[in-house]
Amino acid sequence: MKKRVLAMILAAMVTISACPAAVWGEEIFSSEIQVFEEEPQEVILEEGEEIALPELEEDLSVPEEEAGGGTWQTEEDTEEFQEISGDASKAEQEPAGEEVWQDGTAEAEALFTQPEEPEEFSDGGELFSSEAKAGVSSCAITSCSGISTGKIRITARVPQPVKSVDKYYYLFQVNPVNDKLKKRITRTVKPDKAGSTISFTLDTAGHPEYVMAKYAIAVKTKAGSKLSSFTRASGVSYVSAPEKTASVKTGYFLPATKKGLQTTNIQELTQTKSKTAFFNLPVSILLANNAERVPYEYNGKTYYFNKIGGYTQFVRQCNQKGIQVTAQLLLDWSSATKSLTASGSKGSRAAYYAWNTKNADAREKMEALFSFTAELFSANDCYVSNWILGNEINTYSVWHYPGNMSKSEYITSYSESFRSLYNAVRSKRASSKVFLCVDHYWNMTVQGYAAKDVVDSVAKKLKTLQKGVNWNLAYHAYPYPLTDCRFWSGKNSNYLTNRSDSPIISLNNLNALTSYIRKTYGANTRILLSEQGFTSTVGQDAQAAAVALGYYIAACNPMVDGFIIRSYQDESHEAAQGLAMGLKGKKAFAVFVNMDSSKSLNYTKKYLNKQVGSKWTGKVPGYNAKRLYKMYRSA
Repeated sequence: MKKRVLAMILAAMVTISACPAAVWGEEIFSSEIQVFEEEPQEVILEEGEEIALPELEEDLSVPEEEAGGGTWQTEEDTEEFQEISGDASKAEQEPAGEEVWQDGTAEAEALFTQPEEPEEFSDGGELFSSEAKAGVSSCAITSCSGISTGKIRITARVPQPVKSVDKYYYLFQVNPVNDKLKKRITRTVKPDKAGSTISFTLDTAGHPEYVMAKYAIAVKTKAGSKLSSFTRASGVSYVSAPEKTASVKTGYFLPATKKGLQTTNIQELTQTKSKTAFFNLPVSILLANNAERVPYEYNGKTYYFNKIGGYTQFVRQCNQKGIQVTAQLLLDWSSATKSLTASGSKGSRAAYYAWNTKNADAREKMEALFSFTAELFSANDCYVSNWILGNEINTYSVWHYPGNMSKSEYITSYSESFRSLYNAVRSKRASSKVFLCVDHYWNMTVQGYAAKDVVDSVAKKLKTLQKGVNWNLAYHAYPYPLTDCRFWSGKNSNYLTNRSDSPIISLNNLNALTSYIRKTYGANTRILLSEQGFTSTVGQDAQAAAVALGYYIAACNPMVDGFIIRSYQDESHEAAQGLAMGLKGKKAFAVFVNMDSSKSLNYTKKYLNKQVGSKWTGKVPGYNAKRLYKMYRSA
């Protein structure tokens, strides 16, 4: 027996000097003999199909674009397959016992549990393994990005081959709530040397979830096809640059001027000569159970959403007339939406709610709804240029109620939902922009958090979640207080400074906001003054002056892309509170209609001189009359 052992050791040493270092097997440490076994090739056959013998001369050349990168991925090496769909949480605990491939065929688990046989060599020896044990840092994902229309590529570096029971690295979707392996997507052959690069290329056609998903690389560490047979071998990553996958790459539509109106009435837009239309889109409408309800496939499941024909018709009319469209997506309370609202926020107690991103089913439904809605408004004859997620998210107790969440949890929850909408929108129409929304309490906490704190916190969180999220800011520059439209008066000046630490930022000190955003985040972070209103309760002349001066300040600020008035006419319930912000039937109406034309001053000057003073241009940083009727911007 001792002679046999010695002979085996000598044979192994000779073999090592002449053969590759990496083989499949099991390591036995200390002074024990090391035995290496080769896993039999997995063979998957259709019913009645015979095994085809391989060609004698197989072309194993590396594709030209991958040459030099250490990647051995070929078309044949990346057969795609999916787990049997079902309840996500149950699937993790009780994975399906069959492996289901993209062509719909299923093979019994016995195919993956055939007895393994050791790899034998002519001298009777066996190879030692140089593979590392699988762990979340075994592979490093270096890129997870859209690369072209309908294509995503995930690339990773493998410092040392990772030990497994077969010859593949697998790409998995992970559960975004806990980062556990969820669904196998595709696989690639393992390189046989250290420091190699592997890559996976996905086709998003028929798979809108691919651009929304979080990914990880795994290896098979046990025989079988269940999730428990696999071990994660990398960190996790979302897909960056989703716009590269979009089929619609038409450029961003810039309106002629920055003037806009909140309405879904095309006549109101044409009467006021508005260049931007803004409307709120409650989620309950998208989930309404009526004749416009249609099926939508997402991640192997069928959801039902509403085609909202009235909204799509309105958007088409705006597109035809050269009017830019901005939509604000709001999670309202209804029997259909309650499962989507954040845990602990049950009960109709606020205007709008935070999304439930902690529950896998709720989160997937949110993603599906975002994907459907973005697709609905992506075509060149029916598109939304600007998307806003939520309303005044800093004042969360009223406008984005999260239930019982810490500030950190709240920021994470909003950032996760924002990232999902961002990828949905940008993967459908590459040029559309996505905005977060805050009110004018810049460094004050009123029923929530300070706006500046929320903006900075969300920006920081998005940066850690996904590379290159180009967020933008929808800001509400209402006067302070709302019941007095004369924002230039100097009242409450201790709340309105020209510094970034100003407690409140309204139109009077808008430069404090735009300078901070430009210096901190760059000129490509655009600002949309998406909701303004000026009450006429202190006089129609004052309201007319406020509308004109507010627009001029926005028109002459290159960081601002829009100035949107929220009320075409008075709302009775608001007027009772001293907020008569409508334009119809008032002096402000003619001002609004003409303030972005070459004859602007003919309609505004008398109100500005009377209410603000003859030196009113000093209240407009960068004032230039030509900027009033053209789109003046820095990006």
